[in-house]
Amino acid sequence: MAPADICELNLAELSRLIAARALSSSEAVKAALTRLERLEDKLNAFITIPRERALAEAKEAENEIVRGHYRGPLHGIPVTIKDLFETAGVRTTAGSKILAEWVPETDSAVVERLHAAGAIIIGKTNLDEFGHGGTSTLSHFGPVHNPWNIDRIAGGSSGGSAAAVATGIGPLSYGTETGSSVRRPASYCGIVGFKPTFGIISRHGSFRGAWSQDHVGLFARSVKDITLGLDPVAGYDARDPASVHQETPAYTARLDANMKGQRVGVLRRFLEGVKPEVRQAFDAALQVLAGAGCEIGDLDVPELNYAAMTSMMTSSAESAGINRRWFRERHQDFVPHVSRGIAVGMTITASEYLTVQRARHRIREALRATYEKVDIIASPTTGKVAPLLSDGVKGNGDDTRHASYNHSNLLRFPSMLGLPGCSLPCGMNTENLPIGMQLIGAWFADQTVLNMAFAYQSATDWHTRRPAIASA
Repeated sequence: MAPADICELNLAELSRLIAARALSSSEAVKAALTRLERLEDKLNAFITIPRERALAEAKEAENEIVRGHYRGPLHGIPVTIKDLFETAGVRTTAGSKILAEWVPETDSAVVERLHAAGAIIIGKTNLDEFGHGGTSTLSHFGPVHNPWNIDRIAGGSSGGSAAAVATGIGPLSYGTETGSSVRRPASYCGIVGFKPTFGIISRHGSFRGAWSQDHVGLFARSVKDITLGLDPVAGYDARDPASVHQETPAYTARLDANMKGQRVGVLRRFLEGVKPEVRQAFDAALQVLAGAGCEIGDLDVPELNYAAMTSMMTSSAESAGINRRWFRERHQDFVPHVSRGIAVGMTITASEYLTVQRARHRIREALRATYEKVDIIASPTTGKVAPLLSDGVKGNGDDTRHASYNHSNLLRFPSMLGLPGCSLPCGMNTENLPIGMQLIGAWFADQTVLNMAFAYQSATDWHTRRPAIASA
């Protein structure tokens, strides 16, 4: 099989071939590295590429599989991880000058579990510094470019992971989300992004953006691939105070496209300002869900008017606390926009932070009541397609000047409340840029979210579209 053809395989297909020894792990890893090296000048999606280590691990995986020691669907699979996860012996920068040459001695929980599953980490992806951003332009190592149009942003802060998966540089990537950093880049790059319920995946050994909002998430080109990547890394970890006790993960085994009678709620008031092409794609997606047996109805949760501002103030205050020492000692080494954000966070008083948490509680209780009426809340993931790089951070329209009565509330409330959410492609605009739909479930209704996303993909083919750059 030609390297280009290997890169077009999704995770399920690639895993099947490797398990059957019809394709070797070395072939899969070499194909992914070849594509990475060909596209990296255009994408700037990676910070560190442990090529020789990856090739050695691929050879070891082959030998294990030949000996009959097959570890599961990720064994021998090339994957990428956001450069927020500590990786023993491999540079871990968090996109910052401060850690530009830091090599940790231990692995993060996610990396530990990936190694145990036999996955091969071929690269650490670029991001906004310490995860503080929504564009992946705020990196000491330069901006990530969108593979559908390199003049556009990839979304952040996990933009490098999204760009890698969209171009076939490995079928799976792991990122983090504090405000929307998995779902937004997934939407902009035309792939699937899933953020599980708070506490499902351990955050041990990953840099914090905000203690009470940080999640680990995944990127893939199909929902089934998401579940294959979720099963090995989910589970309780005493080292993460937010980690929850849970059953042995079996998301793949429980994947079910039967959506008859599932209740989908739409928050119409927050669709004002959504671009017409995005709105049309979303409306068409709702019709697909209705055709699959879902009951579609309108919702009104006025408390969500304050979701974006509550999320932003929480993140700002908590990130200021996390970065306090570095900011005092090395503030000049932060990316300027990130530095200003930390400075603002330091001005938030304890009483203001506590007032914001009261608002957060009110929003949580309003959503708790809402999920007694519906199973899923659906919306466009973002109100527009990927903005131009030249527009900078303001291109997202997701800042304190625009965050009151607009779509930012829908983008930010899932992470603020720890709800499971999935973004999946649901259309293209006239400029051939992807449009995403997000499905948000109640706490620990991760399987319901994944099943509905799977049902949608079973009836559509948007997730099969690929950016031209991948095959150019």
